Amino acid sequence: MNMKKFAFPALLLILLVFLVSCEDSTLPDLPDMDESMDVDAFEIGDEESTDDSDHTPADDSIEPADDSDEANVPDDDSTEIPDNEDPDETPDEEEPEPEITASHLIVATVGGYDVPMSGHVYYAKDENLDDLKEIAVEGGMGSSDGADLNVAAWENGFAVIGRHDSSSLYFFTPNFEFEHEIQVKPDTYINMQDMVHNSLKEEFVITSLNYDTPKDKKNYSNKIFILKKTSPEATVSMLEISEDESASPAKMKVVGKKLFIALQNLNKQALSAKGELAVVDLEDYSVESIPLPTTNPTGKIEYNKNVDKNHIYLTTTGNWKQGDGALLQVNTDTYEVRIVLRESEEENNILDGDFVDLSIADNGDFYIIFSNNIIYNDNSLLLYKPKEGNISKIDSKINAFAANPIDYSSVTGKIYYFVDEKSDTYLKSRDTNTGKSEKILLDYGPAALRVKYDYK
Repeated sequence: MNMKKFAFPALLLILLVFLVSCEDSTLPDLPDMDESMDVDAFEIGDEESTDDSDHTPADDSIEPADDSDEANVPDDDSTEIPDNEDPDETPDEEEPEPEITASHLIVATVGGYDVPMSGHVYYAKDENLDDLKEIAVEGGMGSSDGADLNVAAWENGFAVIGRHDSSSLYFFTPNFEFEHEIQVKPDTYINMQDMVHNSLKEEFVITSLNYDTPKDKKNYSNKIFILKKTSPEATVSMLEISEDESASPAKMKVVGKKLFIALQNLNKQALSAKGELAVVDLEDYSVESIPLPTTNPTGKIEYNKNVDKNHIYLTTTGNWKQGDGALLQVNTDTYEVRIVLRESEEENNILDGDFVDLSIADNGDFYIIFSNNIIYNDNSLLLYKPKEGNISKIDSKINAFAANPIDYSSVTGKIYYFVDEKSDTYLKSRDTNTGKSEKILLDYGPAALRVKYDYK
């Protein structure tokens, strides 16, 4: 049975009390249950912070920014100085960004958590969904107890990450050919979450919720793996990144020479005690900590330098109940944290549920995977326009529980995500400029998707 596919299916469609009209000519393929609401205005890149200089967590009295905030455009004729820039100094020359030459879509699927070695991986060259092809991996991917996968991509290749009870990393060439498998910690239960490439040391960093764990699988980790991929052998070391023995490192993002790691801080009941980010210096592997005002950062850490080069964004789910999660902004230099949007406890509110994941388009729009699974089993795609202070529901029946359920391509301007329709799962794309969408049927349940870039 495909547990990934059926873990949180959309059991029924709920008729909303309040509907707003929406012309299909403006945004094609909008679901009938579309709705929208105004929220407090939020300015991308705003430096106003919810935390003080000691990085103490914000309390419940803090609300998102509104029009009265001093962080908005000043009334006088003064010129705002960009971050980290002194008007009397000539800025240092920045290393030029590598030029993107092409983009491709990588999709991982599974037969189910309980189906051994049932992982598959596909690629769509140049993001052409009509030409989605499987890459053969003899014996499949996953573990003898089941399958669960994530996808990592970097400049010269990509990999599929074995998660639940799997110690395997499956590496692929830039030409979409299977290269080899590396086992990080054989004969041990670990639940790997994410992997990034440290180009400064030519190493890979891997997060895992667990390591050296007995069969109850409830002892969480406060360490990350450092993998030196040498031929024919690979060396693996470990780095402690938190004093909390159950820090539970999850999703990661490299920004410059810093690695931001989401710490879920799970207890034996898999409930999150606090929200936290670890910041690892990729040159010397020193570690700092950023407390978050809400708990359980489960989604990916999003960074779009074309929209906001000074901040990362992430979602926290809390403990999967109403009103305890948020969309957060974190300054990559000062580590100040700001609450952008909060979950709601108001019934029928569009934010009555849980933030799961997000992607940010180059036009500044936020696309948010949102789950109402506790109440209605209805997972949605929300469109948040910070410049307009408006959030709307633009698609439904979303599969919110893949390891990486949404990603954005800066080449095509499309977002990609999974949709469940009864027993079928589709891979869907949506053009963030025109709203035009397309979808293709998948043979197996969704595990993860990732846009991979080629560079000049």
